[in-house]
Amino acid sequence: MSGASSNLTAKMNTPAHKSVTEFVQAQTPGTKFSFDGPRGSQRSRLCRHPDDPSKQTDCVDIAMEARSLFETMQKLNFFCQLPQDPSKTHITCERIPQ
Repeated sequence: MSGASSNLTAKMNTPAHKSVTEFVQAQTPGTKFSFDGPRGSQRSRLCRHPDDPSKQTDCVDIAMEARSLFETMQKLNFFCQLPQDPSKTHITCERIPQ
């Protein structure tokens, strides 16, 4: 195991990463997620967008910078991308079907 991968494993055990894991696992397969946070901030807002229009968007504040949240979502089998509009700063994520 490389030093980088062992550091990632250690990072995934933090309370913030556990909060992200719990939040994304409590969803249906078609649910999409988005997150955003000020550059350099140690806080991000993660939102769950249900595939059922009768359900509301649900958001949580996570004590993690956006870059770390991006890495965590990828580790949890999500494909994440920036919007095509350069004025937008949020990142959207969809679960990769297995």
